[in-house]
Amino acid sequence: MLTTLKLAVIGHANVGKTSLLRALIRNSHFGTVSDKPGTTRQVESITFPLEQNKNIIFYDTPGLEDSLSLYDYINQLVSTNNKLDGIDKLTIFLQSPEAQNLFDQEAKVIKQLINSDAAIYVIDVREPILAKYHDELAILAYSDKPIVAVLNFIANEEQNEKEWKRLLSRVGIHAIIRFDAIFPPLDGEERLYQTLALLVEPAKAILDDWLTKIAELRNSRNQTANRIIAETLVDVTAYYEMAKLDDKQVIINMQNKVREREQNAINELLRLYQFDSAQENEENLPLIKGRYKADLFNVEALKTMGMHLTKGFVSGATIGASIDLAVGGTTLGSAALIGAAVGGLMQTAKHYGSRMRNKLSGYSKLSVDDVIICFLSLRLIYLKESLNHRSHANSGPIKLSKLDKSEWEKGKLPTSLKVARGHSQWSTLNKGTKRHDKRRQSTIRKLSEQLH
Repeated sequence: MLTTLKLAVIGHANVGKTSLLRALIRNSHFGTVSDKPGTTRQVESITFPLEQNKNIIFYDTPGLEDSLSLYDYINQLVSTNNKLDGIDKLTIFLQSPEAQNLFDQEAKVIKQLINSDAAIYVIDVREPILAKYHDELAILAYSDKPIVAVLNFIANEEQNEKEWKRLLSRVGIHAIIRFDAIFPPLDGEERLYQTLALLVEPAKAILDDWLTKIAELRNSRNQTANRIIAETLVDVTAYYEMAKLDDKQVIINMQNKVREREQNAINELLRLYQFDSAQENEENLPLIKGRYKADLFNVEALKTMGMHLTKGFVSGATIGASIDLAVGGTTLGSAALIGAAVGGLMQTAKHYGSRMRNKLSGYSKLSVDDVIICFLSLRLIYLKESLNHRSHANSGPIKLSKLDKSEWEKGKLPTSLKVARGHSQWSTLNKGTKRHDKRRQSTIRKLSEQLH
């Protein structure tokens, strides 16, 4: 019974072998990726332990750089014996002097291929069919190992997929998977492992366990992400400050604390999905060095999402984004300090009558507006969805996926979150937080389920 499945990732130089592995093992730091040929010079491996002492080991191999000369050299070595099979030819080559000199890189690949249970042959479909690829596949065909061909970079408009499939069929490789390492299809991983299970029948149990583990990890990450978002929303909703009319600094401090709480949530999500925070993007809701450039309290950011400030006030006043803050154009980082403050609150008070003006005459209990909270929830949900489908081989900007319209976009808080308004002790932004309060935990749990 096979307990360890060894998979060699092979192919020509710069076809995306390391990138494919990064996507499969969900590690954006594995190996070295570069446009320069010969970036991977040694065989690197990573082991994934499963239950019952089962393992899967991936081997990232150097690129095959000079297959034309290698093919001729091997044929010269065995020219006096036409009865040798493929493995004999490769064995003789590995014992030759040039295996440690001129063809050192190719020898590493062939040796790892022979010592593996199967190979994943990565192809850059943007490349034209050249003679070197014919010879490369002929050499690999000498081995007795099953090979799955992975067509990489299929998202690119200029490609030669049909020509590559024709070549693969001619050399006897019929197991072909379309799997773009940068933009992988949702079912790409499953199809790859299912194909390997057909080719390496003794490894079927290992691969089935691996697919189960992948599904469990995906579900666990999603649940944890929902809880991170839910706890953030409870913190911001239950947060308040007591302030006087002329205390602009309190409002600025409140906005900064909410921004910081959002940033902490962003960092938690990125760590959960094992991504770097230093990603840049120019989308409507970008991440720049770990924070959204479109600030929570920015009017244009709200308009982009179709958000409008609510007309209801919970208690006292709200920290919103409908009226410019009278700070003479002061900025904090890349985000304008825009919100309801002294002048804004007075204008709002006039709009809502004498009762509001009276309430604002002394100390008021300032809370965060419902729309800001809804905006915050959307940003975090969009980020989570993008990370759920993002490849770890993708070094480009984090692009936020589009979600269907929901009650969050209407500026209306769900019941499970409205409860937090009356429990200031639930917010970690307030003093005397009761983080482990049973009702707080129950509210976070219910909200997490709603996000799911």
